[in-house]
Amino acid sequence: MRKRESINIDLNSIAKGYGVDRLAQTLVKHGIHSGLVGIDGEMRVLGMRPDGEPWAIAVEAPEIECRKPHSLLCLKDAAVATSGDYRHWVTVQGHRLSHTMDPMRGAPLKSSPTSVTVVAPTCAEADAWATALMVPGASAGSKILLKEGLSALFLTRDEAGNLQSEGFEVF
Repeated sequence: MRKRESINIDLNSIAKGYGVDRLAQTLVKHGIHSGLVGIDGEMRVLGMRPDGEPWAIAVEAPEIECRKPHSLLCLKDAAVATSGDYRHWVTVQGHRLSHTMDPMRGAPLKSSPTSVTVVAPTCAEADAWATALMVPGASAGSKILLKEGLSALFLTRDEAGNLQSEGFEVF
C-alpha cells in the first residue's frame, strides 16, 4: 500500500527573480528595450542607460543596523540577486539562525556566508543561485560557479566579525 502525503512547495528562492523577469518581459513586449526593473533588491537591466553607460547597481553591505553600499556593479542586459542572513533570521535559544535551510540536515544553516550576490542572464537564475550558494559557502561555491559560468560575490565574516570579500569571475 502506498502512503500519500501532502506536498508544500516554497518558491521564495526564485519568486522575486521570476517577478522581475516578467516585468522585464512586459517592457520589451511594449517596445521598451532599455530599463531597470526590480523587486526588493532583485534587479534586471535591459540594454544601456539613455546616456550609453551601463546601469549601476549597488551591492548592499550586509549590515543589520543600516543600509549602505558595499560595492557597485555596472551591468548591461543582465540580472543580479543577493541572498543573505542579515535581513531575515530566527533566534532560537539565544542563537541567531539563517532563514536558509540546509537540505542535508533539514534545518537552518549552521554557518553560511553573510551574503551571496550572483549575476546571471535572468533574475530567476540569479535569485535561485544566490540562495543555493548560501548552502556550500564560498570555497565549495566557487567550484560550482566555475562549472556553471556564473559571476558571484561572497561576503563572509571572520571570527572577529570583520567583513571579507571573495569574488569569482569578476563582474
